[in-house]
Amino acid sequence: MPPRHSTSRSGSASALLAATRAIESEDQYRRNVNKLQARTLILADHLIPGDGLETTLDANDDDDVKEFLLNCRERLKEIAVGNAKRMYEIDYFVEAVKEVKGDVMRRLQQAANVEGEDAVDYEAAIHQTIERVRERGENDRIRVPVEQHPMSIELRTRLGEKIKSSEDDDDLEIVNRSDDVHALKCPITGMLYEDPVKNKVCHHTYSRQGLQQLIKNKKTTCPVAGCSNRTLSLQQVEDDEVMTMKVTRFKKREEQEKKKRKLEEEDMDDGEGGFTVIQ
Repeated sequence: MPPRHSTSRSGSASALLAATRAIESEDQYRRNVNKLQARTLILADHLIPGDGLETTLDANDDDDVKEFLLNCRERLKEIAVGNAKRMYEIDYFVEAVKEVKGDVMRRLQQAANVEGEDAVDYEAAIHQTIERVRERGENDRIRVPVEQHPMSIELRTRLGEKIKSSEDDDDLEIVNRSDDVHALKCPITGMLYEDPVKNKVCHHTYSRQGLQQLIKNKKTTCPVAGCSNRTLSLQQVEDDEVMTMKVTRFKKREEQEKKKRKLEEEDMDDGEGGFTVIQ
């Protein structure tokens, strides 16, 4: 009977292979969601108020048809929100698998020096890590709500809705914590992301111009500390719509806070100017 650490090492190697395959499948997961979103948008094109099915079915004279079309539009909105949630779940899953993969690699490196190491239930570890990552993501104050995710916005725009600017929202919180701001800064320029792009290999985000300059300087290692991607190229990146939304929201919130402070200062000045001191 082989020693326990041999069994554990074999299990770790299998877990490492499974984790690697799961990470490599991320693009396929996202493509599947994008296909569903594309079909949803096609249906939305036929449900535009005053056009498409509404005209064909002559909805103006039939309340039942109006209600039917309204329900169809609401259902498409729900699907788009669901697609946004799926994208976030993919983020959580991949991040969790990467964390567990890192743990597996550490265990494999240490296995030769560890006698009688207990086997690890990696399936349970991934589930636990996903829950932790999901909770962290849902508590992220700069995380774009699914209702304002690009997929939801795109669908509602297709349906002819006018999207309310976040500047008009009454319940916006001002994001001003240093760690939140840091998450919106490019690792190359050190400034807020401008035209952000996401690396499909290592999943890090950069400002497009910063990345172009980096590659122009013959540097092909991802600038994020600890990243093992040493084949950095423009072919590896795609538009990071979620980060674009986050930066836009942050800038609008900052502007809103600036306006608020200015109004408060003006009110204070008016108050001070309204009194005359009599000697």
